Amino acid sequence: MKPLKTVWSELSQPLPPKWTVADIEPAVTPNQLCDLSRVLDRSQFIHLAEGRANAVFSIKEPRDPAVPKGFFQGTLLRVPKATPDVTPCDYETLQDFQEKFVDVHVGRQHIVPQVLIRISQGVANSLNIKRDYALRNKGVKGDLSVIKAGYAMLVEDMGPSLEYKTLEFKPKWLAQSPMAPKDATRCRTCAREALRNGKLRQMGMKTPAPVCPLGLLHKDRAVVMSTIDRLAPKWSERDRERLADALRESGVLERLRDLQVEGDSGNTLFTRPSDPRFGLSMTLRDCSCFVRMPLDEYSPVVIKLADVDKKNWREKQSYWQRRHTDLVNNGWYRGEESLNPPIETACTLQLNCCLERGIDVPPTFRARLKR
Repeated sequence: MKPLKTVWSELSQPLPPKWTVADIEPAVTPNQLCDLSRVLDRSQFIHLAEGRANAVFSIKEPRDPAVPKGFFQGTLLRVPKATPDVTPCDYETLQDFQEKFVDVHVGRQHIVPQVLIRISQGVANSLNIKRDYALRNKGVKGDLSVIKAGYAMLVEDMGPSLEYKTLEFKPKWLAQSPMAPKDATRCRTCAREALRNGKLRQMGMKTPAPVCPLGLLHKDRAVVMSTIDRLAPKWSERDRERLADALRESGVLERLRDLQVEGDSGNTLFTRPSDPRFGLSMTLRDCSCFVRMPLDEYSPVVIKLADVDKKNWREKQSYWQRRHTDLVNNGWYRGEESLNPPIETACTLQLNCCLERGIDVPPTFRARLKR
């Protein structure tokens, strides 16, 4: 059997130039998929985490001379949850979207690789037992979702290991919303986070200023480093410098920004929400970025994107439209919300305005900019 690490390595290579969707071949053959399913039938699982629609498990291969030791090392199992009143994830559609749309447009080398497989009822039963135990230990009650036999994903594990420390963040909107007010002093992400933090403050909760994603693509290296300081405050100065260099050299954030803009260049949210390119834009505005920083300073930094699932625009359209209207009409883009004092943000748009006018910059940027 082909080790999963080999599969992940193959799927992390760029697609050859001029390849079309028709040229893409599966990294795992049907016979190998059957072998993987049979090995999973005899494996053990540990519940790691879950969201609204999916649960994630680590895998321990069976003690079998035919199965290499550490066969599932660096691999996680992601499964859909069947929840009352929630449309389940169609994993076939998700896999097809990643292989034929995301990999092609973003670049396969930038995406956390995954393989579509099937799990048996026996595996589903084992996963439910492990999950129920984990949820009880966390004090979770009343959860009616279950895991069923059917499609699941084997996914490369981007978590920490003996060789790497890791960072996860959401790049969000890497360019301003095309429908934002022209005189906005907050980007779309900072406006949205200000609204969220305003609600939390009214509940008596304290929240830090959001990290502005535009800072990661700023032309001034000091602004980039100020942003990374907040993303990885416990990392050494050297590792933060390595991350800044790796982000620039990979070009992945620039590619994300360009695709976000290309698919949403005007009022597409209201006029063409079913446009596939708009759907890709919204997917890439909600993806996660995983960084694996090698402890060996001479090894390359690994940067990949995950959570690139296809958005159901029919379910999301009205929510997206209401959110946009709320941000515009209630002053969140301009920092004119009806709260006293206004919510603190450290938006790069506000910084740019301060630099142009020669006035004091937000405190977040002062140390790096020496102002």
